[in-house]
Amino acid sequence: MSKKKVAAKKSTTVEDLTLLVTLDEITILNALQARFKQSFIYTSTGAILLAINPFRPIDHLYSPDVQQEYIDHGYRRMMGEKLEKMPPHVYAVADTAFRDMNRDMWVRPDNPNTNVVFQAAEPESMPMVSSNQSILVSGESGAGKTETAKIIMHYLGSVSMATAHDGHAKDHIRSRVLESNPILEAFGNARTNRNNNSSRFGKFIRLGFDPAGSLLGASILTYLLERVRLVSQAPGERNYHIFYELLSSPEDARAYGLGSVESYNYVNKSGCFVRLDGVDDKVSFATTRHAMTTMGMSSEEQNSVLQLVAAILHLGNVQFDAIPGDSGGSVIRPSTVAALDQAAKLLGVDAATLEKSLCSKDIIAGFDQVTVLLSPDKAEVTRDVVAKTMYAELFDWLVARINESIQYTPQDPAADRFIGVVDIFGFEIFETNSLEQLCINFANEKLQQLFSQFVFEKEQEEYIREAIPWEFVEYPNNDACVALFEARRGGLLPVLDEESRLPSGNDQHLVQTYYDMLAKHPHFNVSPLQKKILHFQIVHYAGSVTYVGEGFCEKNKDHAHADALSFFAGSTFPLYQSMFKPLPEGPLSSPANRPLSSPSNRPLSSPAHRSKQASTVVSKFRTQLTSLLSLLHTTEPHFIRCVKPNDSASSEIFDETRVTEQLRCSGVLEAAKISRTGYPLRFSHAAFVHSYICLCPGVRADDPTSMRKSAQDIIHVFRAGTFMQPANEPPIVFADEGREPFQLGLTKVFMVLSVYEQLNAVRETLFGASVLDIQRVIRGWLARVHYRRCYAAILKIQSTFRMSVIRRAFLQLRQSMILVQKIVRGYLARIKYIRWKQNRAAIRIQSTIRCFLARRIVNHKRVHKALRPVVSELESVLEYSKQMELEQEEQQKKQQQQQQAAQQDMRGRGNSTRSVRLDEFSEDSDSDFDDDGIVMGDHNGGYAAAPLLPRRFSSADTYEVEAIGQLGVCFEAHDGRYTVHKVHATLSQCVDISSVNVGDVLVAINGQPVRSIQLPLMLQTSHDKTLLFYPPVERRTTFRFHRSKQVIPKTTSALSSNKAFDVLWDDSRTLGVSLRKHPQLNVPQVGQIVHYDNPGMVNLHEGDILIALNGLDIRRMEFSMILDLMKDAVRPIVLTFESSVPTYSTSSISLLDGSFLFHVIWDDGNLGVALKQPTGGESVYPKVIHVNMKEHFMQRRAVRNEVKISRGDRLVKINHQSIRHTPYASILEQLRDGPKPVILTFQKRKKTKQAA
Repeated sequence: MSKKKVAAKKSTTVEDLTLLVTLDEITILNALQARFKQSFIYTSTGAILLAINPFRPIDHLYSPDVQQEYIDHGYRRMMGEKLEKMPPHVYAVADTAFRDMNRDMWVRPDNPNTNVVFQAAEPESMPMVSSNQSILVSGESGAGKTETAKIIMHYLGSVSMATAHDGHAKDHIRSRVLESNPILEAFGNARTNRNNNSSRFGKFIRLGFDPAGSLLGASILTYLLERVRLVSQAPGERNYHIFYELLSSPEDARAYGLGSVESYNYVNKSGCFVRLDGVDDKVSFATTRHAMTTMGMSSEEQNSVLQLVAAILHLGNVQFDAIPGDSGGSVIRPSTVAALDQAAKLLGVDAATLEKSLCSKDIIAGFDQVTVLLSPDKAEVTRDVVAKTMYAELFDWLVARINESIQYTPQDPAADRFIGVVDIFGFEIFETNSLEQLCINFANEKLQQLFSQFVFEKEQEEYIREAIPWEFVEYPNNDACVALFEARRGGLLPVLDEESRLPSGNDQHLVQTYYDMLAKHPHFNVSPLQKKILHFQIVHYAGSVTYVGEGFCEKNKDHAHADALSFFAGSTFPLYQSMFKPLPEGPLSSPANRPLSSPSNRPLSSPAHRSKQASTVVSKFRTQLTSLLSLLHTTEPHFIRCVKPNDSASSEIFDETRVTEQLRCSGVLEAAKISRTGYPLRFSHAAFVHSYICLCPGVRADDPTSMRKSAQDIIHVFRAGTFMQPANEPPIVFADEGREPFQLGLTKVFMVLSVYEQLNAVRETLFGASVLDIQRVIRGWLARVHYRRCYAAILKIQSTFRMSVIRRAFLQLRQSMILVQKIVRGYLARIKYIRWKQNRAAIRIQSTIRCFLARRIVNHKRVHKALRPVVSELESVLEYSKQMELEQEEQQKKQQQQQQAAQQDMRGRGNSTRSVRLDEFSEDSDSDFDDDGIVMGDHNGGYAAAPLLPRRFSSADTYEVEAIGQLGVCFEAHDGRYTVHKVHATLSQCVDISSVNVGDVLVAINGQPVRSIQLPLMLQTSHDKTLLFYPPVERRTTFRFHRSKQVIPKTTSALSSNKAFDVLWDDSRTLGVSLRKHPQLNVPQVGQIVHYDNPGMVNLHEGDILIALNGLDIRRMEFSMILDLMKDAVRPIVLTFESSVPTYSTSSISLLDGSFLFHVIWDDGNLGVALKQPTGGESVYPKVIHVNMKEHFMQRRAVRNEVKISRGDRLVKINHQSIRHTPYASILEQLRDGPKPVILTFQKRKKTKQAA
């Protein structure tokens, strides 16, 4: 079996490379490869963490449960629990930094339980302070540094909330700190050929905490944004992500006048438009906008930022043409004028001013200012420099805005604690390496030097200073390479700055200076071929890199001429004015006094004040880097080395050659050797004595000045094995690791990790046994104290309870006595009050009766006085009525005599009958003839024959009528009987209303006996009677009456005139009529008619006379008295009017619905009328459908002004008997064969058009 296979077999499960049996490159490489295949991407090398980029997501590795395990483990270890180490993880490094930040740097002599001290100073020489921490994430581009930094920040935010127990209060700050990453990545990251999400800038994130470990805020410092990427990218690479994200959003692109991504010069040169790692630019853009909102950026600020990005894209499309002639100037190419106008619109400036800034510049010649036209090439350079400056200023403004959102001010600056996370650009080696790669690789050299100093130099210097035996370990030292860059005389960067400041400085002279001054330097190489093309090679710790010197000077200056950005002074957007405000020229301010984000470039103030010592890109970068390293030297660093397993970003390939190169360059092997052969644990003499003197009872430590002697005695006891050990366990034997377990230095005691863990285990076991005895004693004492307190409390409770019982009984007895007293007093008071009330009531009754009698006397007098004229009027009416009755009796006698003579005459004729043809009443005749109309006139219908038609109720004493709406009958109620008091035919909608007579009794409604009339209308009469006017019915209702046997004579009076009709004035309506005094009769006369809402008003006309109220004749009353009676009378009121229309007569009865009944006498001849049998949905009465005017018997009579039968009339009665229940066949038979003459009653509907 080969050596490589044996090493692989022994290293498959090793989590710390220092524990490998064989510590060489092959063993380390096999261990890393085995863990990589098992998805174990983290491996420890002592205090250094190796992180291999898996190039795929491993979700379970960063789940909330895993994160919580590391948080709990760190907290328990900080509380003193003895726990096994957690597996290597970036969480472990972040947790260690967080716990170390909150741990004091030294212990007091009176605290013997402190285990470790990390400083050499004695406790008396300095106060207690905290140790600020830093985490340096390094590695090549694409090794996963940025993602590792984000994981660290997320963990520190979570452990801060868990430790300080203020998750709700600090979650807002944590969210803002974490949401800064999407913004910085969108504006500062781009795709390169080695990394799909490469950070093109460096950053240092400072997370501030309070003494309790709660996150207060953060600040971000950025370094060396790659400005040249804005205007040019290598094939297969992309510009910054924000350009592609903005173009992927159709709504935003349309708002800023943008088209497809292929249309813009700044993003289409490389031929790569999408990310190759599966990330969608549209989704990333939504994440960026959400992050901006979370940071508190307003919609106006976000719009201004994106507007400036769009303006840069449009500006990149501006092209220039030479002016014809020898002027050497340039103008905007006509085809790109639209791009210039769009850029000017987005920037809020004048297009002509922008064109002038790009195509010309102002210089000072003596004391005069001269405008110099720029050639097309120089105008393009100016355009690119302006675009780069705009983007750099925008990036700096974003960082400053983020810092403003997450900044904090420590309450106590002396107790300020922070953890810094360094995410600097990785080492870069491209096919074409320019000034950007030179600066990036120089920064990596400085960080490698820092790593070497902390891991190698300081470790070995500590051993030498303490005079302990130590075998020196060789480690990679890059001091010579760093000196090549920054040596004051002949250094690469100082020479570049000096050449850039010279007016005639150029790249050829710069590179030739490098050749002359650095030809013999071991880290500088150049071949004859490279000299011809201005190339040179530098040997870095990570490998040799060939740089192209062309463009060094121009990129180092990299600022526009003084007037190139002057057009922003006239911008309509205040943000752009403040962002591009010129700064006064002066010495470069220190990083402490500059904004939190160091600006990448600022334009000069004016040509007159331009200094030859203007800051260059390299000088500013060196200043920032020096400030960063100075800050890191004040912290306790933690190193994470990110390793890139292959160059194809594959999750399956482990390139041994590439990994070996990275391990060699990073010094991982040497670090493992030092950690393995060194002494990682060290104590001051006092701390060592106070920690372990408890295991050595025979050692004395009374004299503080002889602590080294006491420590030496304790070490002897440990080596001899005579220290205290648990009785029931085997004795402790220190493992032989090939070196002394203890080393006694001049000021410290050094110890290997295994021995330290064994001694701590022994001490904790002995402490545990003693603690049990102490706990037992203390628990007994606490139990006794608790018992005494309980006993005293029980006595107090008992006494209090007894007191409360007695007090409750006393209060109950007191309340009972008060209740008895209250009842007795109330009884006596009620008796007294009753007596007083009886006396007072008697007096009140007497006074009330006296007042009542007095009021009645007064009222009688008033009534007697008011009725005096009415009584006299009634007496005259009664006298007039008697005279009319006598006249009526005489007239009736004359009529009876005439009827007897007519009957005798008819008997003489022999009661002749005639046959009637059936076709006269044909039901098939349905021709549509014109209506003859309604002709009003006088007609006296006689009563010629007795009733001949059969009725449904054959009894002579009982009959039925049917009505829908108003019945038009007024009843008088007496002993449950409802007797007809008066029939108001003009208020009725019943065709059989003439059958109802005064005195008839209502016996049934719809076949049900009448018990009471529901909701009747009450009528007050002059005889102090209350009459019941039957209310309207909504559906067809049948009323059964019992005919009165008593013959009530019909009185002849003015109220029974043919021209009289009634109107019912309801309480719910106004009368709707204006009354005036008749000039001759002095009675109320109808004036203007407002409405016809009251029943019966259909017959009312202007000029009609009011003659009665509820049957009381008022024609002899005063007009004012009539109005008072109408005003004071209780409604409803039946108003009787006399019509002023000459042709009006009630011989034809007008019904309430506008129709009326009229009678005709058929004595002889052809009737000339065709009837139609009624159907189920129509009326129950036969309908006239045709009238033969030639054979009509009424034509032969030629009586003027008679009501004529017309089409649409209905036959309702024969000989005054209703035919509603008579079969249609019987009606035809009666008309054909019945005796003549016969009285026919028709119902005529009023025409629909009427004048209201």
